[in-house]
Formats: sequence, C-alpha cells, structure tokens
Amino acid sequence: MNQAVQSTTTSRSTPAEYDVARWVRAHSTVWQAVWGCVLATVTVTFQFAVVLTGATNLVLIGLSLGQGVLGSIVAGWLLLPLVEELPRKSQRRLTAIPLVAYVGISAVFVLSITLLLAPTDRVTATVLLFLVWAHHSLYGSGAEPSNWAYERLPGRLRRAAPLRVAVHICGLVGVLLLLQHVRTGSSYSTVFVGVMATVTLGVLGASLKVFVRVRRLCAALDQHAHKLILELERLRTAPEEKRTEQKHAVEEAWGALRRTLANKIDSGLSISGVFVLPSATITELHHLVHRAIRAAGADDRVHRQLVARLRMLRIACVGRTDTLA
Repeated sequence: MNQAVQSTTTSRSTPAEYDVARWVRAHSTVWQAVWGCVLATVTVTFQFAVVLTGATNLVLIGLSLGQGVLGSIVAGWLLLPLVEELPRKSQRRLTAIPLVAYVGISAVFVLSITLLLAPTDRVTATVLLFLVWAHHSLYGSGAEPSNWAYERLPGRLRRAAPLRVAVHICGLVGVLLLLQHVRTGSSYSTVFVGVMATVTLGVLGASLKVFVRVRRLCAALDQHAHKLILELERLRTAPEEKRTEQKHAVEEAWGALRRTLANKIDSGLSISGVFVLPSATITELHHLVHRAIRAAGADDRVHRQLVARLRMLRIACVGRTDTLA
C-alpha cells in the first residue's frame, strides 16, 4: 500500500482512494489506531445485532457478513502503523490478535445462534450455521497471521485440527436442526432418526481423520527435515569428486520436504485449510537451500540459517508424530 501511494505522487492524475489513504496516513498512529478500534467494535456489534434480534432476512445476513469482512480489513490497515512501531516481541503478541478475535467471535456467534435463535427459528439457525461452516472452510485460514511463521508453527499444528472439528460440528448441528424441523411434520420419523444417526457418525469419522492427518503430516515433516539436515552435513564434508552427487541428494531431500510443506495441515484441499508455512516463507527456504547447494557447504552463515530453520520445523513436530497413522 505504501509503495502504491509513493508511486502515484509523480503521476498527473491521482486516484481518489490514494488521496484518502495519504490523508489517513498523515495522521498520528494513535489516531489511526483509535479509529481502527472503533470500526472493529461497530463491525462486531452490527453482526451480533443481526443474530440477537432474530433477523431472518438473508439480505441483511449477507450484508452483515460482507460488512464484517470489509470492516476487519480496514481496521487491520488502520492498526498496522501502531503495530509496526512496537518492539519485535510485542509485535509478535499483537499480530496474533486477529486469530484470537476470530476464534472468540466465532464461538460467541455460534453460541448465540444455538441458544437464542435455534429454539424459535430452526431454519434460520441452520442457514447461519452453514454460513459459519462455509466461511471457515473457504476463508478461515486467512485469520492465521503469516508473521513469525516458524515460531507460530507449533500453535498451528496444535489448533488446526480442533478448529476444523469444531466447524464440522457446527455443520452437523445445522444438519440435525434441519432434519429435526422436517421430521416434526413427517410420518417417517424412524427414517429421519436413522439419517440423523448416519450423518452424525459420518461427521465423527471425518473429524477423527483430521487428527490422524495432522499426526501423519508431522511425521513426514520431521522425517524430511531430518533427511535434509543430514544431506547438508554430508555436502559440507564430501570430497570434491563426490560433491555433484551429493548436491543431487540435497536437491532430492529438499524436493520431498517442499512437497510436504505445500500441504494444508487440516485439509486435503488447496483452497481450504491452515498452511504449514506461508508461501513466501517456503520460497525463502527454497532460496536458502539452493544457495547452500551452490556454495557446496562453504558458506557457514547460509548453512547455519538453513539448519536453524529446519530444526525449528522438527521441534514444532515433537510429540505430534505418528509413523503408524
């Protein structure tokens, strides 16, 4: 955003949005942060008002969700300058706030639906629960901050499966509410009970597979990172005539690790799920590996940086591996 604003200063016609951005950025960081907090508060208040008033208009519900997405983006942009001025340790803590807020607001939102709305309007409660399930399935990983990717990896591995299962349960409750609503006026009550039991068992089985997937992924990460560290050490000590062969071994080990890093932690879908590492971090790791290969282990600084990152990957997987999964 800053680069875009700077690039327009030399142009004859400046878009209105860049003028607004420059005007906002000209104020103090505290002023911007205050307005960011106000916008976030208004966004959350409006979303809960839709639920608490029992609004059944889907247009109003869609407006609430759209306003929530737009409001969170603008509020985050307003808070960014204040966050960047803080020490590194404080930044690391504060940049986790979007994730904490996402989980907390989602939990209260779901509880409000199930406790206040479901007893009187099951159809609307079902629609809202389906929206929660769809939103997390498609966009929920966007709440995960990409800063300090290695330091936050243990937390991602720890919470990805429980959050995914919690969202599965939201969808399950929505289905059960809908089936219960239909069953009330039907003469085939026994059939609906069987369908509800089948759906419940299916969701429980899918939820169990999520935990198995995370443990299998951790085992693969640990194995491939360990293999790459060993191949890098062998490259440093390999005689001249064997370095070409050892470079190929390092390349192969990195390929196996890169393919594992490209997976999502809690989902087999490319568009849904929590990343192991952000794409920018994987690209940085890729460049480090190839710099180490070109230097043939002679660049100690690159070697130390690379091994340190690989060891952080292995540390994040401690206690979560399962080679038999």
